[in-house]
Amino acid sequence: MTRKIEAKVMIIGAGIGGMAAALALQRRGFSVAVYERSKEIREVGAGVIITANARRALRDLGVDAALEALSNTIEVFHTCHYETGAILRAVPNEEIRQKVGIASLGVHRADLHKVLMDAVLANDPDCLHANCQFVGLEQDSLGVTARFSSGATARADVLIGADGNVSAVRSFLFPDEAPKFAGQVAFRSLIPDALVPESIRRRVSVMSAGPGRYLLSYPLRGGEIMNLVGLVQSDTWEEEGWAIPATNEEFVKAYAGYEPDLLTLIRNIPENNLFKWGLRDREPLKTWTVGRVTMLGDAAHPMTPFLGQGACMALEDALLLGRAFSASQSVSEAFRRYEDARRPRGTLVQLSSREEGLTLQDPNKRRRTAQDRGLLDYDPATVPV
Repeated sequence: MTRKIEAKVMIIGAGIGGMAAALALQRRGFSVAVYERSKEIREVGAGVIITANARRALRDLGVDAALEALSNTIEVFHTCHYETGAILRAVPNEEIRQKVGIASLGVHRADLHKVLMDAVLANDPDCLHANCQFVGLEQDSLGVTARFSSGATARADVLIGADGNVSAVRSFLFPDEAPKFAGQVAFRSLIPDALVPESIRRRVSVMSAGPGRYLLSYPLRGGEIMNLVGLVQSDTWEEEGWAIPATNEEFVKAYAGYEPDLLTLIRNIPENNLFKWGLRDREPLKTWTVGRVTMLGDAAHPMTPFLGQGACMALEDALLLGRAFSASQSVSEAFRRYEDARRPRGTLVQLSSREEGLTLQDPNKRRRTAQDRGLLDYDPATVPV
């Protein structure tokens, strides 16, 4: 169908989902402006696994090859006994590739963000706007006006909220629906390869689940660094922020009883390179769209990390949003196509990830990975929209 719709799109949030959405829309001929609350537009954080479903989106966006060159095609994903380190399950990446067509990548979030941002800026060097903290909006039959904390405003035909788990856009649209502590505290760090015990390096990717907690490690950037993340069940959490400094001692204490080499890995974390935060969750929404405003990624379906699909879902959303606009003759049709295509899957994966968290942290239960659940078979480039 020849595109009939003409729309200037405003995106709130310049993270991975916002950048991918900007690129998907640009590549289909739409004018995009992206507004980010931070003073500098960049991605922080550590590692993320990008699976076949998301890589299909990246291929459509024209950046998958560039990302692969910066990343690790992890040879084997190991599940190990948390006390002994004995290998309980080994899934070769080649087996994944044979089953779903594309291998999984171990990716530094900053590398993924950069390849997306470089592509967006190559299309329009003036479309990104930093230091713009969204505080509200007004909309009418012709468009949306966003308000920022500085007093500045911006106008577009539509607005997309891509501002993460604690989305200000979502809170504005649904003020009675607040994020809540999910009962999990996360630790994360990036550790130079020279500080990684040989048994951990040899196993490449290690997932060890113990009672009420689990640890996951895998290499990034050609093996230069090891990504380490731990999730621990907790009854309370009061601190605000997602990158609160933590100590090696409290990390070790949280994993008492784990195999010695994993505890050594934690003790070897360089000073000032360990962070923690409390996971937040929200219940699924019945709609992501209000008038000329919709959402994607964690703003639409906050995703706990237990299936490794948070960034992947944002990439899927972004591509389907671009495809929906390209296929539509009005804004309302574009949003209907997008939400009909994405909300059922977003809700499914959101709830499945929550369920998997409880399974992962019970050594007596068998986990069901994203591949086991068939999530990697999805192709956002061809699914009907």
